[in-house]
Amino acid sequence: VDRFFSCGPGRKIPGTHSLQAGLTSLVEKAPKVIGKPNRFIFDILEEEYGKIDKEQTLMIGDSYETDMKFGFNCGVSTALVLTGNAKKEDVESFERKPDFVLGDISEIL
Repeated sequence: VDRFFSCGPGRKIPGTHSLQAGLTSLVEKAPKVIGKPNRFIFDILEEEYGKIDKEQTLMIGDSYETDMKFGFNCGVSTALVLTGNAKKEDVESFERKPDFVLGDISEIL
């Protein structure tokens, strides 16, 4: 779950992690997270539409923690777009590098 969302240069708003943390504290029980980066939704898509060709699939996103890790967990190629939470200087510190790093989405077209 996202800790925050970027909403313009130098501006961030709380992500769903803040809601999850509050609820976890209230009920004193860890949640079962079904969103990114867990592959739950990927499995649901395969159940609904059939086997996904991972060789022909690209996960595009602007968050390393949710989008890229979702791609890694699902075994598909990844493209990190540097218009969200991640910055170019962050990429070197990532434990696993995305297959592609794009300044913005137009670079993939």
